[in-house]
Amino acid sequence: MQDITLILREVREEALDTKTFVFDAEGLVDARAGQYLLVKLDVPADPRRGSRSFTMANGPGTEPVMITTRMRPSSPFKARLASLSLGDRLVAKGPLGRFALHETDEPAWFLAGGIGVTPFRSMIRHRIDVRRRARVVLFTSDRVPEAIPFRRELDEWAAAHPWLKVVRTITRPRESQEAWSGHVGRIDAGWIRQVAGDARHAFVYVCGPPGFVDATVSTMESIGISKDRIRSERFIGY
Repeated sequence: MQDITLILREVREEALDTKTFVFDAEGLVDARAGQYLLVKLDVPADPRRGSRSFTMANGPGTEPVMITTRMRPSSPFKARLASLSLGDRLVAKGPLGRFALHETDEPAWFLAGGIGVTPFRSMIRHRIDVRRRARVVLFTSDRVPEAIPFRRELDEWAAAHPWLKVVRTITRPRESQEAWSGHVGRIDAGWIRQVAGDARHAFVYVCGPPGFVDATVSTMESIGISKDRIRSERFIGY
């Protein structure tokens, strides 16, 4: 684990209540797609002492560090993060985590609940950068279309790379200001089979809130995917 300095270079609106913070990183080496950083901020009111884990959404080694997160007004930490100015410097440690992409040519299924798409954005970008063409199917589940992170970018990547397929479902379409003609409801076995077929030879990655992860892992096992081919990571809200 390395001591890292993050220097803020850009902040952009990524989706509804979601921002991407882009940093130059000093001291970060050997990061793998899907890993995270432990970021420290001076937040006296924070019960967790101003420290949070953030998955890096960038392609490792080819893009500046990207942290994409839901912005919660009730969180002192998120309020402090939102107040940063360009050029501000943060302290971090990492890279951390074992939720990393396999490097074989076996297909991969990525299943993301909400902001759990961040490691998959990193993994897909890495595969584009190294020109690995093994099949990838990305499933995303969001409340409303406006809340889908990286929506346009992922669609453009899928159009440009035949090995990548992106499919989405929306769970609360009535709360949206945007008409939605795609799949509605939670990720289930029938929809998965319809969209992607047989996955017994794929590696499956699941990321999102704990309830989403537990339910999705159970669904994967129910369609015959062995436990040793399923990898998961839970995002705790803060």
